[in-house]
Amino acid sequence: MALAAWRQFTFFDTIPIRDPQDDGPLYSDSSVSAVCGGSGSMFLGTTGGMVKMVSKTLKPTMMFMAHEGVRITHLKQIDGFPYLLTVAESDGIEPQVKLWALDKYERKMNALKCLNTFALHTKKQHKISVVTQSEDFSLIAFGLENGTVILVRGDIIHEKYAKQKVLYEGSEPITGLAFYEVGRTVLLYIGTTTRILTVFTNGKNLGSPARVLEEKGCSKGCMALKKETGEIIVARDDAIYFYTPYDRGPVYAYDGPKTSIYVWKNYLAIVSPPQMPTDVGVQSALKRFVGTSSEDPFDTTKFSILDTENKFVAYTGQFVDGIKAIFSEWGDLYVLGGDGQLYRHQERELQVKVDILFQRNLYNLALTIALSAGAEEMRVLKIYKKYGDYLYEKGDFDEAMTQYIKAISGGEASQVIRKYLDSQRIYNLTSYLEELHNRGMATADHTTLLLNCYAKLKDTEKLETFIRSEDENLKFDLDTAIQMCRQGGYYQQAAYLAERHGQNDLVVDITLQDLGNFKTGLSYIRSLPAREAYINMIRYGRALLDHVPSETTSLFIEYFTGKYHPRRSKSYVNGGYDKVNRTENQDPPRSTSPQSGLQTYKSFIPYVNGSRPASVISGAPIDSSASIMSSITGSGGKSTNGGMGTAIVSDQPTTSSDYTPPKPRTVFAIFVDKPREFIVFLEACITQHRIVGGSEANESDLYTALFEMYLQEAENCASEVEKESWENKARDLIIGFKAPIDPSNVLLLSHLMSYRDGRILVRERENLYIDIFRSSVAVNDTATVIQVLHKYGDDEPELFRLALSYFTSTPEVMEAAGDELNYVLQKIQEDGLMAPLQVIQALSMNAVATIGVVKEYLTDIVQRERSEIETNRRLTESYRLETKAKQDEIYELRNEPRVFQSTRCASCGAPLDLPTVHFMCKHSYHRRCLNEVSEDTECPQCAPNNATIRAIRRAQDDLADRHDLFRSSLEEADDKFKLISDFLGRGVMEQVDLLV
Repeated sequence: MALAAWRQFTFFDTIPIRDPQDDGPLYSDSSVSAVCGGSGSMFLGTTGGMVKMVSKTLKPTMMFMAHEGVRITHLKQIDGFPYLLTVAESDGIEPQVKLWALDKYERKMNALKCLNTFALHTKKQHKISVVTQSEDFSLIAFGLENGTVILVRGDIIHEKYAKQKVLYEGSEPITGLAFYEVGRTVLLYIGTTTRILTVFTNGKNLGSPARVLEEKGCSKGCMALKKETGEIIVARDDAIYFYTPYDRGPVYAYDGPKTSIYVWKNYLAIVSPPQMPTDVGVQSALKRFVGTSSEDPFDTTKFSILDTENKFVAYTGQFVDGIKAIFSEWGDLYVLGGDGQLYRHQERELQVKVDILFQRNLYNLALTIALSAGAEEMRVLKIYKKYGDYLYEKGDFDEAMTQYIKAISGGEASQVIRKYLDSQRIYNLTSYLEELHNRGMATADHTTLLLNCYAKLKDTEKLETFIRSEDENLKFDLDTAIQMCRQGGYYQQAAYLAERHGQNDLVVDITLQDLGNFKTGLSYIRSLPAREAYINMIRYGRALLDHVPSETTSLFIEYFTGKYHPRRSKSYVNGGYDKVNRTENQDPPRSTSPQSGLQTYKSFIPYVNGSRPASVISGAPIDSSASIMSSITGSGGKSTNGGMGTAIVSDQPTTSSDYTPPKPRTVFAIFVDKPREFIVFLEACITQHRIVGGSEANESDLYTALFEMYLQEAENCASEVEKESWENKARDLIIGFKAPIDPSNVLLLSHLMSYRDGRILVRERENLYIDIFRSSVAVNDTATVIQVLHKYGDDEPELFRLALSYFTSTPEVMEAAGDELNYVLQKIQEDGLMAPLQVIQALSMNAVATIGVVKEYLTDIVQRERSEIETNRRLTESYRLETKAKQDEIYELRNEPRVFQSTRCASCGAPLDLPTVHFMCKHSYHRRCLNEVSEDTECPQCAPNNATIRAIRRAQDDLADRHDLFRSSLEEADDKFKLISDFLGRGVMEQVDLLV
């Protein structure tokens, strides 16, 4: 292939590096004989054996004598390793090799530290044509012009001896060497003027003859190693060849002579010698045109930078004085011209290169360059987008869509969609939308549009594939997809999506609202975890009760009695409901009349225990309260009421541990207009509630609601027998069970439902006997009043006072009461419930009772008063005599001498002897029988009585200051005169002023 087939670009900027002092070439020293770069520096070797180091600022930083007076022919440095290899040659002596440590400086020698030095042993003095080394400098290969390759092996870095060995001998000059390491095996590529070979340098294959890769060689400097792939690149006049360790690789035609090559990044730099047109006439014409100046334009060296993979020339330049060296450092490629001028070839930014390619519409090449350069994803995506726009404008819509899909992650999806909204390109639009969903970038609008595309194309298969994707990662907006399926009538698909992605609430909603299949919906709810099942029961409970009341009530009973466990059910995912349709499976609404409901929860016993009921009990109400009683109070959990107690109650009741049943009152509103089902639910909950020991608050709610439902059913009954049955159930709740119903609720419900017995029962239960009495008085029910009086009079004495007023209210009542009035007066007298005067005042309120009626009562009162007066008179006389005796004793003690005649000690009973202690109380003691004797010593026998008297006196003195106590006692006392007399008799009024 001719050179013209390679596209020409300018991807590099050439910057000449000049000396800032004289504005001339920076490195015009003609003595420079070798150049290399690495580890942040440029190294120059001279013909005099001097080494110069140049920093990034391109200024010399160090100079030292490496080989005194000997020409340095080769410099080697591996980037990242602090070692520099120098090779010096001179006629008549063996080549000298030295290894220098770049990180160690010897001040005495004013040079870098030399780690090792040795001479290269050759049979004859032949010049070294090429030198290469391994990365750790443990292997160094020298190629000579006589065709010999000498291998130096050893730890030369640590100043140890290096062994030399002739690895290869041939007749052609060595033009190229390169090490390639594969694991522990190190292979050496050898290039000669006629052949390309490989030879092992270590391992079991060491010593094997060289293997010929190609019977064509190359010129000196025209072989280089591509480290990334382990290939060598060989440049010949006709093409560029690639070789692996085992065979020849790709070949790229590139005509023209080549003097050297250099591999940098993914580029190949080629130096071509000056060329002159072969036609003599053309030569003469060109010379006349350009003149005969000393700088002949045809005597120039060509420098090219190629991208062999993409087959384009990234840069072409001309050097009049030739090229002395090529090296790379500091991220750029440097060329040292023959005139000493240094040129930096700086690669242009990626965006500049891409823009150049855009101008030529070379989008594929732009993509390749961007990808190989490791460009950011967004930059690559923009190229794809720009390429797609170019193809779209050309009318290549299919290929344009291919590029748009590749650029889909870069955004701007709306622009692409708008271009393809034309129905004639709907297939392209569908592909784009599908890719959006595959990458998880689709919005709700994209899902809507894709579903519309499927519908427009009538592609049911793709619709099913889209919906039933097995990928665990959701590729579309779930809510939008479900909504679109529902709007389009694809209810099965909507339910499938909802169930597949755990949207159980939506599955229930679709089944009930769209498909209208309540049995299926209820079955699905039964399969859900407790929490989700509860939410759906609350949301759809009323609708389910309308269509499947028995099954729904059973579910509520299971859940609120703690026995709910998810049951396996058919599903839309496994195809269990694929044939469901609205018309064939919709359950007819149930009648809401009271007679159509259930009468008891007996029919739900099989549901609660995990089986289905044999039949639904209907007809007249059954006395389930008796069954409940037997279930709770029966021995050992057994029942004789037809199986209900056996089904619900057991010796060891258990509940599900997976959840805690919520408060039953949370679902009361759901049972509106479903009284019979509600009663069944409440009865079952109460039974189980008692068994497991539920909270009192929940129990009160259940009993209150059940009481109300019993009264409501009784009020709605047309038959008196049925009404009485329901009222008996309500009565049993209050009497039999001692139900925890708030009395105010019972009173309110009894009033609203006109249930008089309920009001009485509550008052009786709460000991509100006066309220019961007054309610009977209000309706002039004297017989009931008498019954209440005899039944509750002992517990509530106030009833006798009320009865006295009632029995004497009218002649009719008094006549109906008969002897009950005397009974009342007798109880009032015996228990002291009223003072006589109060009784007279009560009877005088009207003209019904006469003196003859209370004559006997008054006579007894007068006799009792007279007896009490006589008793008080005698007591007063005895107190007066006792007081007179005490006063005389006190006078005698104060004014008359006291004679002590006791002969024995009052303590020990022995005869008295001196010293003796006598007390005024006429008790005498031995001095030794008393603990201590002083003026305050009291008689041991009289001291306790004296202390008691003093304590009483102190209490009286303290009470005298408690005016508030006296006033409060006076206000509460029925007989105030008696209270005042009592206080005066205690002597507590002596310190108090006259009280008004």
